[in-house]
Amino acid sequence: MNDLVFYALVVLIAYLAFRIVQPLFMALAWAGVLVSCAHPVFRCIRKRWTPGTAAMLSTVLVTLLLVVPAIVLTTLLVQEAGQFIGALQHAAEDTDTHQRLNDGWQWLQAHVPLPLIEDVDSRLAGAVSEASGFVAKSAAAMAQNAAVLLFHIFVALVATFFLLRDGNLLMAFVRKVLPFDKQRNEELINQTADLIRAGTMTTLAVAVVQGLAGGLAFAVLGLKEPVLWGFVMGFCALLPVVGTALVWFPAAVWLLAMGFWARGAILLTLGILLIGAVDHVLRPLLMSGKSTMNGLLVLISIMGGLIAFGIIGLVIGPAITAAAITMLHVAVSGPRGPLPTDRSYTSP
Repeated sequence: MNDLVFYALVVLIAYLAFRIVQPLFMALAWAGVLVSCAHPVFRCIRKRWTPGTAAMLSTVLVTLLLVVPAIVLTTLLVQEAGQFIGALQHAAEDTDTHQRLNDGWQWLQAHVPLPLIEDVDSRLAGAVSEASGFVAKSAAAMAQNAAVLLFHIFVALVATFFLLRDGNLLMAFVRKVLPFDKQRNEELINQTADLIRAGTMTTLAVAVVQGLAGGLAFAVLGLKEPVLWGFVMGFCALLPVVGTALVWFPAAVWLLAMGFWARGAILLTLGILLIGAVDHVLRPLLMSGKSTMNGLLVLISIMGGLIAFGIIGLVIGPAITAAAITMLHVAVSGPRGPLPTDRSYTSP
């Protein structure tokens, strides 16, 4: 009877603790991302300063280098999205644009086997109206939740400081909880960390660099809304095969069709040799010597995480998948079976 009461209390307390943490889950998840980014700097500073001072300096640095630029980028993104929708609305109301659109669509139907679509003008107007409503609704929601967002950023930064300062104590607790011997625990922790860094951080780093390169290319060529399209390219970089070409290739074709031959050719060249080549150069460098997840698993974990958790799912999804892969291998090989150390263990 005493055991039953004890375990009932444990379940009750665990449930109440979950209810306390649940509202701050996103902020704490972002804190984990910031800790991963700041930890190499923290290790360097820790050699000369106390843990508290090193954690404070690292948190300030990550705030200046990551958080502040992210806030500025989000503001610019909202502004450019509004400008883009305004340009679409103007184009939808312009009779010359309607005529060029109809002429172009008729030419395509005459030369390319496309499905017949009637009343292109009204369809375009409807799409523009829906997009305008979505952007306006999103902007209003961001304005209304600005105070909540700032509070979550504050919580994330405070949690980053404590996770950096007390990280050794936290990892000691994790090692004690894991039900294996010391060597096995270290193998599990290192393997999972490698998978998270290679599968998550590498993918996101490549996407950020490709988005930045694409946005700069758009800005240099004088295309409108470079921040918006750079962000879209960064997101498209997560998709296999096509990637950023979903954005820069249609833009180059549009420039060529409008008679801007030089800018269209330059964008095609930059897309192939710079934006697209980033993935083939940067990814092998970042993943060198690390175990990796299969590309399909990375895609599924990123997209599934995005749907389940929102934007933080870009990180949480692959992290959960990496931990699940490691634990699954333990279940298959046994508590003392060897953990693979080469990339073949998650790739076909």
